[in-house]
Amino acid sequence: MIIFKLEYNKWRNPKSQNRVGKPKTIPMNEQNLPLISFGPADQNYNSRIIPMLGKIDNGSMYTWYFYNLLRVFSWCILIGGIFETFALLFGDDGYINTTITSEGLPMGKKIGSSIGLLIGLLLSILTTWSLYSIMKKRIEQINEIAFNGLLNYIFVQLAPKIITLAGEFAFIITLYIGLSQVFAAFVGASVYAPLLDMGTVFWMIPGMNMLSGLMPTSIAGDYNLFIEGIQAGLFGVIGSVLVLIGYYIYREIYVYALKLIINLLSFLPKFAIPLAIRSKSE
Repeated sequence: MIIFKLEYNKWRNPKSQNRVGKPKTIPMNEQNLPLISFGPADQNYNSRIIPMLGKIDNGSMYTWYFYNLLRVFSWCILIGGIFETFALLFGDDGYINTTITSEGLPMGKKIGSSIGLLIGLLLSILTTWSLYSIMKKRIEQINEIAFNGLLNYIFVQLAPKIITLAGEFAFIITLYIGLSQVFAAFVGASVYAPLLDMGTVFWMIPGMNMLSGLMPTSIAGDYNLFIEGIQAGLFGVIGSVLVLIGYYIYREIYVYALKLIINLLSFLPKFAIPLAIRSKSE
């Protein structure tokens, strides 16, 4: 009768079985200092040091670092581009003082430069926004890369995307310079181009450095040299696509060379073991 009553109570209240059941597993904290347990040291060791080492081991520390580094760089491009667009307007060497209000220029040039100022502001802000938007999208794609080792992450996964991003930057900047020169030819005066010097960074690699001698160092127009100005601008517009193609070819060459190196390294141990046995027997 007593046994029946106990079984009946277990069926009515199954939670009562946990009172004498298996104890709950509580994660044990590791002791930090030798011989003694010191609360603050143990707590910070288990809550900060051990998780940090875990992030280093599983690679999340590296992916977080490169992701945030590129994000900060994209913010610098956006903020720096907008700042430079407006900062180079003023001052003794600013665009307004050297073109629009300059006493040595005729009125026609001043009017054309005023129109070029409005065109240049619009193009520069649009170019800055385009560079930031492209980089933002590429960073989101980089953030989705799975970590399979640091060498694989940097050289196999990350480096090709960085080459692609550099090519897209070079394309936008070259197109920006070409369009600015076309507008300068039509207004017959200078066009404000504060981002002009950014192109030199992407033309320094072999094969692209010849463009630095062909691209204009200043954006200016003259109706007496209208054809030459249009030709220089169209060269920049058409050359921007060629620059993008060139960077994509560099990416393919890099990926192909990387595969050759990986295959060579994977072949070396298979070749080295028989050679070592043969030399030992001799």
